[in-house]
Amino acid sequence: MKRRPTSETESGGAGSPPKKQPRQDPVSCESCRKKKSKCDRGYPCGNCSMRKLECIYRTGGSGVVKAGSQTEERHVLDNIMLEPPRTLQRSTRVDTETQRRNRNEPLLTADWLETIVMGHRVPSAIPAPLRAELSQNPQSERSYIRQYAVPGVQPAMIRRDPIALRENPATVHLPSYLPPKAEALSLFRYYCAYLDFQYHIIIQIQVERQIESIYERVACNESMNFGHAALLFSIIASAIYYKLLMESSECADICSQETTFLAGAALIQGNYIAYPTIEGLQATMIIGHHLSNMNLPPSVSSFCVHRSFMSQAISMRLHLVDSRQSVDERAANGFDKTNVELKRRLWWDLATYDWLLGFLSGPQEWTYTVQSQQMKVREPLNVDDKDIEHTETGLPLSSPTDMSYSLCRRRLAVVCRHIVDETAEHHLNGQEVPYETILELDRELHKACAEIPGFFRFDQASRRKYAALYRGRPNLAWQRSIVQQGYHSRLCRLHRHYFVRGAKDPRYSYSHVVSLQSARKVLEVKRMMDEQEPVFTPHSSMIWAVMHHVFMAAVILLIDVCFNWDDILAEKRKEEVLDACRMLSRAQQSSPIAREGIRAMMDILRKYCKQEKRPVSPGSQADPPASSIQNLAAASVPQADFAATTSLGPKKVSFAPQISDSQPTLLSEPLSDPLLLEDIWTEMLDGSAYAELDTPDWTDLLTELTNATMPCE
Repeated sequence: MKRRPTSETESGGAGSPPKKQPRQDPVSCESCRKKKSKCDRGYPCGNCSMRKLECIYRTGGSGVVKAGSQTEERHVLDNIMLEPPRTLQRSTRVDTETQRRNRNEPLLTADWLETIVMGHRVPSAIPAPLRAELSQNPQSERSYIRQYAVPGVQPAMIRRDPIALRENPATVHLPSYLPPKAEALSLFRYYCAYLDFQYHIIIQIQVERQIESIYERVACNESMNFGHAALLFSIIASAIYYKLLMESSECADICSQETTFLAGAALIQGNYIAYPTIEGLQATMIIGHHLSNMNLPPSVSSFCVHRSFMSQAISMRLHLVDSRQSVDERAANGFDKTNVELKRRLWWDLATYDWLLGFLSGPQEWTYTVQSQQMKVREPLNVDDKDIEHTETGLPLSSPTDMSYSLCRRRLAVVCRHIVDETAEHHLNGQEVPYETILELDRELHKACAEIPGFFRFDQASRRKYAALYRGRPNLAWQRSIVQQGYHSRLCRLHRHYFVRGAKDPRYSYSHVVSLQSARKVLEVKRMMDEQEPVFTPHSSMIWAVMHHVFMAAVILLIDVCFNWDDILAEKRKEEVLDACRMLSRAQQSSPIAREGIRAMMDILRKYCKQEKRPVSPGSQADPPASSIQNLAAASVPQADFAATTSLGPKKVSFAPQISDSQPTLLSEPLSDPLLLEDIWTEMLDGSAYAELDTPDWTDLLTELTNATMPCE
């Protein structure tokens, strides 16, 4: 029988064995220990936060430490909601330093094992963003507050603290990151007033009820609907980005990235891939339409691409909304008319986007996904949102409604789909599209443009007739501008293969004339956006689709000057090009989106437009200085890559048909300087040359410019 140790032994007296160390206190909370789950040792831990359990830690003896409970967190959130709007405030958790250390432990361990086992034989296995987090200066993690004037909201203190981006999207506590209710509704109304007109894929009254429901459930300490939360965060991400863009593009990026991450986290926690919802689809489409996918957090960016939209829509059978089976099921069980109409709108938005992309340069060029024979969805009704329940047929297209622009955009997409059908085989086989086919498609585009409602036309009579309507519904005036740019930019694209030849060959002169007319129309529309009421909000320069069309139109005019340098109106045409260049310069100053896009397109333009100085006759004062043209050539590409020049009259021109994307760009100064941009275009015009009409390089230039940035509509 074992004997109980004597008090002398217990006290460590002489001759006693070494005293055993007491067992280490458990480091996991009670709930995680019972469930045998991995505890992150937070206060409270992530598992307890997600399950809304009381998080209890036991210390030596019977000591019990209760971590911050959900009730306490709810109290903190309620206090935040009751405060005046301060934009996207957060209720911070207890002991953030311990949390940060715990989050970094797996990264440090992985880095340590990687170095020992693999050494320098293979690239790092830890993603660069996470590795940067390990080595960043602790000072850089401190949140700081800056003052920004936010349009539409009283001057606010923007708290810039991207703490959510460092959390696990599957366990992040979403209610802690909800903005105050008043601020959420303010951002929602900003989205409805100034962004929703481009892609009308929400019903305002319905979404407002969903936002109210989110805050009611959080106030009652109930679990929120993850689809509704994702939709709210996506709307906030888009709205706050455009609100802050004019003041600070960096702050706009950070705020929108974090809120986009929260939208993705809501989708992950709601198991969106396996169980998609209408609200989840709306959330991903809003982010995909309004925010550049290049700046999205990697953990959620896959949700916001076109293929993901299509996959989730098909899994919800949106392409069969009006099939016989669906109609019979609605007749037997009853249905919500608003919900059915919303499904039609979502599907047609996806189909429209898909068909428009098929007629743009890029990997998707000359192809599309949605087949009209493999879907059964009626065209959305031409009605305002508030009238959906009260009509069966909708209004004629001549009556302005919330859906007028979407229906006109759909008509343009149908024509683009037909263009792809008629020309794809020729392009894919490296053949030239017959000119008769181009003329037939041109007639179809012009017919569709002529059928648009009067309030979307740009002639002077229509503008006067609908002036009062535009004041009452400014969205219609903005939509009118985008509709016009959309049609005329497609006409330029349709005729681009015959544009240069049409300058000298009478057989193709129609293509030359139509391209110039359409390019000038695109620029005229942009001037009216900037100079006439109602003024775009956000500014039209922040909508890259608009500025992309402007740049392409300016290049069309530039090419015309190059190939008609000896025309009697050459000087007037040069001034016309410089006016377009000044329009781009002003956009650079007002919009970081335009600045980045124009910089990318200018790199391509200067790669193609490699100029050499012309022979200078004795005593000539009209030619530009030799050093000016040489500097421009040096800034375009390395001298070793110059192609052999061909004498084409008093000027010379050389082209670079193949230049690797990996070549360094020899630019000593940034293109964001508006004066520099105008100087470059001036030198291009002064050093421009008459070139052979059968050269393919100008067509290649237009194609590469179209593909320089994100697809635009």
